[in-house]
Amino acid sequence: MTGFGKSVLSLTDKHISIEIKSLNSKSIDINTRIPQAYREKELDFRKLIAEQLLRGKVDFSIFVENTGTQTPSKIYFRSEERFSRNAET
Repeated sequence: MTGFGKSVLSLTDKHISIEIKSLNSKSIDINTRIPQAYREKELDFRKLIAEQLLRGKVDFSIFVENTGTQTPSKIYFRSEERFSRNAET
């Protein structure tokens, strides 16, 4: 149960990188590194991860690099059904 995933989104004014790493463990242990601007969504991230993974030591990180004038970014969650379907492919 060791895994790694990374996704990068490049916008005109920022680069957003999301990483998730997991190691084998008997229980679920989720650690997050999230910029202060997105802290309000931390519980949503934890819930989504815990719903998809039964166990493991999981490190979830979001990195934001501003490359121009800063504008607010919003985080939208996909439905659980759609997330599960995409994870299987």
